[in-house]
Amino acid sequence: MSHKLRYFALAGVSVITAIFIIAASFSSMVYIKDTVKSLVIRTFNLYETPAATVSVISGSSYKRYINTYQAIPEGMFHFANMLYYKGNKNTTVSDLALSVIEMTDYYKLYSIKQDLLSLNRINQNIVNSGEIVIIDKSLPPFIYDYKSARAGNIIFTKGLYFSGDTAGRESFLSRLPVFKSMGINAIVFDVKDITGIVHTKSRVKEVREYNLNRRGAIDNLPGLIRKCRENGIYTIARIAVFHDQLLWASDPSSRIKSKSTGREWNPGSHEMWCDPTNRKVQDYNIALAVELAESGVDEVQFDYIRFPTLGDQGDAAFVYSDGKKERSEIIAGFLQRAHEQIRNAGAFVSIDIFGVVAWGKRVDIDKTGQDIALLAKHCDVISPMLYPSHFNDEFDGFKNPGDHPYHFILEGCRKVAELAGGKVIVRPWLQAFGWRVSRYNAAYIAEQVKGSNDSGAFGYLFWNASNRYDEVFQSMGK
Repeated sequence: MSHKLRYFALAGVSVITAIFIIAASFSSMVYIKDTVKSLVIRTFNLYETPAATVSVISGSSYKRYINTYQAIPEGMFHFANMLYYKGNKNTTVSDLALSVIEMTDYYKLYSIKQDLLSLNRINQNIVNSGEIVIIDKSLPPFIYDYKSARAGNIIFTKGLYFSGDTAGRESFLSRLPVFKSMGINAIVFDVKDITGIVHTKSRVKEVREYNLNRRGAIDNLPGLIRKCRENGIYTIARIAVFHDQLLWASDPSSRIKSKSTGREWNPGSHEMWCDPTNRKVQDYNIALAVELAESGVDEVQFDYIRFPTLGDQGDAAFVYSDGKKERSEIIAGFLQRAHEQIRNAGAFVSIDIFGVVAWGKRVDIDKTGQDIALLAKHCDVISPMLYPSHFNDEFDGFKNPGDHPYHFILEGCRKVAELAGGKVIVRPWLQAFGWRVSRYNAAYIAEQVKGSNDSGAFGYLFWNASNRYDEVFQSMGK
């Protein structure tokens, strides 16, 4: 062998040796280029973990991983499994924590702020220009692409509702495996409830302009979605649409007006409703929903997608941005625009409707604007709120409807399916609370589940405003 050939052979062996030495020093390794993957993985048959300290992504799945730090903010850099910050201007610890939390395993801002202060010499909560800050618990350089891994189809959901405050607690993530072990495979969590508080770090114009997420609880939405994916939990982000107290208070142009006074309609009431006919109000909710779809949730759910039913209806003046139409046409038109944009962003769309609307009485349809036949054309799931206790006494011939859960779930789901003409999935909300019920227990839950299953509905969701589900767990554990 010539001197030159021996030189190249030695160089080749050195390169291969270097690859394995480097690989052995990392806890995970991802091959990005097809050529590298083919050369190394196939040549050396590294489809399984060759050592306890080395994890090699197989050729069939490596494309499902993404570069965590591809769009890293200015001043940030990642090295040796640590994240660092060196800014060109002074910044507060709070602002730094907010900008970086989604690239870490921290779930709460107070936790990352506390560790920033303990790990670094920061005075007066100010990071000075040029000062290098160590950020702990950074994500690996490559993580599983949880967005592309979302459900390709709507699953048969057995879901629980959680407020934004509950879902935003650090302890909530540790409960996900428990939910899964109990048979729960979906969560509905508030992103915007009727208070109008937006619980996520939103970049939507109105949220930033009016600081609508100033009391938000979910500090790391990507972290929540990622943990749900890891535990096989389907994610449904809930938005209360037109009943929005904070937008109502922040933007007077969003309000329903009084015909008699020209000022806000229904003053002194807790029913702070934004105008469903106002294009600006509609666009705000659509923008928030699209942002959630782009963040990777499986489904966006619209609640309060209707007109108010209380108060002096004859005194309510609407702006009719798109021309005067029937209430049902307004709601269906909004949903049509929202559905198209949300689906294009990769998520499914579900809506909550009044349970009584399932009985198809014109008076209920005209008042709420919820016409099932029209709505079914522009969503993927309809969830009627068929809480038995919410029906008036003597409804459907029952003195106390709350004590007849099987009937109201069964009949309500069947009626919705019939009115929808088979165009959408029917997935009811079930009552997980004891209001106006003679005996609320695990058997009560089981009767509702049986009614849902017997009706042909595709899954169900449980509602308890306080997020207490002992009876649900008892029922599902049997």
